[in-house]
Amino acid sequence: MLYTRLCDLLGVESPILNAPMSEEAGPELAIAISEAGGLGMLGHGVTALSDVREHFAMMKAATTKPFGTGLLFPLPDASAEAAAARQPKPIPPLPDFLHHLVGPEGPAEKVSNRREALEAADRRLDIAIENRVRVLTCGLGAPPRAIARAKAGGMIVIALVGSVRAALAAAACGVDAIIAQGHEAGGHTGRASTLALVPKIVDSVDIPVIAAGGVVDGRTMAAMLLLGADGVLVGTRFLATPEARTAESHKRAIVDMVDDSTLISRCFTGKPARVIRNAFTDAWRGHEAEILPMPAQMDWMRPLVEPAKKQGRLDAANWPTGQGAMNVRRIMPAGDALREILDEARAALTRGGAIAARNSVE
Repeated sequence: MLYTRLCDLLGVESPILNAPMSEEAGPELAIAISEAGGLGMLGHGVTALSDVREHFAMMKAATTKPFGTGLLFPLPDASAEAAAARQPKPIPPLPDFLHHLVGPEGPAEKVSNRREALEAADRRLDIAIENRVRVLTCGLGAPPRAIARAKAGGMIVIALVGSVRAALAAAACGVDAIIAQGHEAGGHTGRASTLALVPKIVDSVDIPVIAAGGVVDGRTMAAMLLLGADGVLVGTRFLATPEARTAESHKRAIVDMVDDSTLISRCFTGKPARVIRNAFTDAWRGHEAEILPMPAQMDWMRPLVEPAKKQGRLDAANWPTGQGAMNVRRIMPAGDALREILDEARAALTRGGAIAARNSVE
């Protein structure tokens, strides 16, 4: 097994976590990853409170292995305009340039503000603490108060960051580990590439660093370990599994990806996110100034996007997907995918050791 200090921290056999990908990372995926020796993570960023409780009950009934929950704590925007836009208001009319794609099921009464999003995250955290969930990952920000509450509740806290500055701030607040996520990653992501970001953060903090972004197989995992990471967070590879709660059309699309199949867009959530390029993202070109801050944009677009998502429509819905998809070769069970990553990583590290040994002799 590939055993690092992250394994000791989390109480797992292998230093692999599945990304807590919103609704796609449900109990089925988390159970499969935990049972295979990694850390199964539930995506609870926008999950209803009753479903959060149900997910924890399902996990406890299916596995005795550690697992965790991923929550979103959106940080405030700096501009006065963004602050004003965060106030609840009637939902805007459907933009004309979207009419040809999807019709609304029925508009929301208002768009949410950031305070409401943080209050919902706090309630989900309360449920996790009550259920003695082992690990919390914080996305979009790591508020000191949330870190303190989780640690007081006995949780291991991991902050997901996309910059060195954010890593240093999270470490100063007492998180137990850092996820250094590069620009290649699916979903909300930063600007620096994984290859550049990981070693810099490894050199900047003295706690375990988990690499994310573009890690889909053993070669990319081995590369991250050689850069100093203590483990990897894998998202897109685990979407192409039977256990992931995403559409079959999405899973097939991942296997068929090429190098320009994804792009960064704010049109779905209000924050930059890597998603599959489609007619919806294309329609927003030239209309970027009309995008609301998160979470208001999410509420505005939800009546349009969710019906398309339920139908598996790749042309109109939000399909977060990393650039590493181009190296995903087939759909396979999540446990098998994890074991394949480990086997390939060991083989890659062995090859690297053999090359180093040969060069030292020569």
